[in-house]
Amino acid sequence: MKKQIFLLLPLALLSLIPGQRSRHEFENGIVKCSYETSRMRIDGPYISYYKNGQKKSEGQFENNYRTGKWSVWDSTGRLRVQRIYENPFVFKAIVPAAPSDKPVALLNIPRYYPEYNAKGYIDYFNLKERMVVWATRIWRFIPESNNELLFEKDRLFNLLQKNMLLKNITPYKDDEYRTELTADAISSKDMKVIGYRIKEDSFFDNDRFVSETRIIGICPVMQNTLTQDTIDLYWIYMPELREYLAQEKIQSKGFPAKVKSLDDLFFYRCFSGIICKESNIFDRKISDYKTEKQSIIKEAERIGIGMIETEHDLWISFTQ
Repeated sequence: MKKQIFLLLPLALLSLIPGQRSRHEFENGIVKCSYETSRMRIDGPYISYYKNGQKKSEGQFENNYRTGKWSVWDSTGRLRVQRIYENPFVFKAIVPAAPSDKPVALLNIPRYYPEYNAKGYIDYFNLKERMVVWATRIWRFIPESNNELLFEKDRLFNLLQKNMLLKNITPYKDDEYRTELTADAISSKDMKVIGYRIKEDSFFDNDRFVSETRIIGICPVMQNTLTQDTIDLYWIYMPELREYLAQEKIQSKGFPAKVKSLDDLFFYRCFSGIICKESNIFDRKISDYKTEKQSIIKEAERIGIGMIETEHDLWISFTQ
């Protein structure tokens, strides 16, 4: 197999990212915000402001997902949206108030509740392409730091290898999933897993008025213990993998009670990942146009905050 050199993010950069709870301030001339992270995940109070100083949004995150009460104002200070989240996908609308007319009220019943299927994992909402009003594609790197459960005794890697050899899942050369690889063509001799790359789609669903992120694929990143070279070993299509992730049960006090398997861990985004690339016309990774370590971190932050604030803008636009 032709080696693909891993150039997404210098590994030395990982030491610059805090592992414990910390406070962050971000400003780019358009929006200013403050937020907290815990174990590299957005977790805790979030508040943002317009460039004229008016408060734009305020709410809470838990493990990268919105929770509890969220409020969004327009640039004049008028409260435009207020909702209380029951879970990351279901909320109660407070502002604007839902109509009480029975025919209209039926439309305000939540369209989706996370439920397990017969294979043991939670089915996604049946998304309609015409209802997607905004979308972006993101690539992240999942390091060992703050993701110990995935790396303990090579837990995730062994699961991938086992199911690949059993032909339950298909390995691909790259994240386009066009060229299949055979087990004989894949060698992990003298290799150790140092991280995972994931490819995911984030989008705003106008059917439910929420943003959602779904992982498309995952790739073990290996380092040769002799030469120290790094390669992308193979890509696995995530929808094909989910039932086998669901079979790997989790018992850890470090996770919410609802996270019972490795699939739950990914579904509820209880992992730490670093944004390395956002879809763009030049197909460039962040490290292709940002060279200094701190500027790479800031660009990844800009992309992440931009996704949050884009959702706020969409909330407002649909209340006009």
